[in-house]
Amino acid sequence: MLFSPFEQFQIQNYNILNFTYGFTDTILISLNLIFFLQLIYLTLNFKVSYTYFGTFFYSILQGVYNFIHSTIDSYLGDKTKMFFPFFFYLFLFICLSNLIGIIPFSFTITSHLNITFSLSFMVWWGICLLGFYESGLAFIALFYVSGIPFALVPFLAIIEFISFTFRSVSLALRLFANIVAGHILLDTVALFIYKLVNPLFYSIKFSLIAVLPLVLCIVLILFELVVAFLQGYIFVILSVIYLKDVYVAH
Repeated sequence: MLFSPFEQFQIQNYNILNFTYGFTDTILISLNLIFFLQLIYLTLNFKVSYTYFGTFFYSILQGVYNFIHSTIDSYLGDKTKMFFPFFFYLFLFICLSNLIGIIPFSFTITSHLNITFSLSFMVWWGICLLGFYESGLAFIALFYVSGIPFALVPFLAIIEFISFTFRSVSLALRLFANIVAGHILLDTVALFIYKLVNPLFYSIKFSLIAVLPLVLCIVLILFELVVAFLQGYIFVILSVIYLKDVYVAH
C-alpha cells in the first residue's frame, strides 16, 4: 500500500507455468502465511529448528506451544490430541496476520470481514458436522435447556438455536472490530503526532515536547502487539469452548 489504501483490493495478475492467476493482496498474504506455517511445522518435525532458527526462536515457539496445549487440554481433556494441531495452526495464522498489519506500508488481512467470516464459519460449520457425526440427530438436544417448565421449552430452544447460529458471526465481528478499532486509533494518534512533532522538530529539535508524543506512539504500537496475540488467543479459546458443547451437553 505505497500509493493508496485501495491497493489491497486490486487484483494482481501473476503468470505461473503459462497460466495467469488473479490474486488480491489479501489472498497473496494468506498464501504466504500458510506456506510459512507449513515451513515451521516441517522444521519442527525434522528437528532442525536449533540449526536454522536458533535456540531463542525455538524456545519462544515451544513456550507458546505448551501454553496453548495446556489451555486447550483444560477444556477438551482426552480430545486434545485430536484437535490441538488445528487450533494451534489457527492461533499462529491469526497472530501472524495481525502482526503483519503493524509493519509499515502493509495491512492486516483480519481487518477484512471476508477473512474473519471465513475463519469463523469454517470453525462453526466444522463443529456442526462433528456434532452430527458424533451424536446424530441427538445433537439437536444441545438446544434443549433442562430444568425449566415445558411451556418455555420451545421459546428457549429457539433462543438457543439463534445463539448457536450467531456464534460464527460473533467470532468474526469480535476479531474484525478489535483489529480495526486498534488500527484506527493507532493511525489517528500517529497522524496527530506527525502534525505535532514535524514543526517542532525543525524549531526546537529534540525537546521534551517533541519526544513525549513519539513515546506515546511507541506505547500504542506495543499495545497493538499485545492485542494481536490476545485476539488470536480469544478466537481459539472461544472456538474450543464451542467445540466442547459437542461432547458436553447442558
